Amino acid sequence: MWEIGANVTKHSLSLTRWQRLCQQFGIDDRCAIKQEFQRIARAYSETHRAYHTAQHINECLSWLDWSAQKAAIAHCASLEMALWYHDRVYQPQLNDNEQRSAEQAVTFLNTHNVHSAQVEQVEMLILATGHWADSKSDRVAESVNWMVDIDLAILGAVPQRFLQYNSQIHQEYGWLPDAVYQARREQVLSAFLARPTIYQTGLFQAQIEIQARENLLAAIGAL
Repeated sequence: MWEIGANVTKHSLSLTRWQRLCQQFGIDDRCAIKQEFQRIARAYSETHRAYHTAQHINECLSWLDWSAQKAAIAHCASLEMALWYHDRVYQPQLNDNEQRSAEQAVTFLNTHNVHSAQVEQVEMLILATGHWADSKSDRVAESVNWMVDIDLAILGAVPQRFLQYNSQIHQEYGWLPDAVYQARREQVLSAFLARPTIYQTGLFQAQIEIQARENLLAAIGAL
């Protein structure tokens, strides 16, 4: 099932899927739903992006669908909403992209009077994709695990897709001198390898943990 990443090549988002998700949150203003979709689509089409595009979001949604078929996942709608927004703001030179992306989601959901508990959960899940140790709360720990594993599923993609991803990340950081990029990239990849497990859910550990470690070792060796 780690071949999901190899099969998702779409670079456009699904308006139908977005409309269906908004309906689950009780949002029924068709014009507002379409306008927000257009804003999201434009964000993921920004020219400085190579990896953090609609392709990544579609891959994440495919992993969510697959996970929901294999395991009982609570708060699936909140997870999906968070996945749509988690890279909406992406500037490689900044370190607060997750906070800015979360603010965009919160603004949209609050504008349409979504229940505060749902809004708070979506916000927490987006912040968790910063992969900070303190981004987790016991109240949503299980959902956070799914969110983070889905976001990091690319590390366990088939080698061809992983190589493409690695190249895409390099493109996004093309403004850095090569020596600086390579040093920073090795630090990031090595940090993932140093974890007891890269993935937090048993499902992802069983399916792509080994492939992810092989991919990371190959990428570090190629630097």
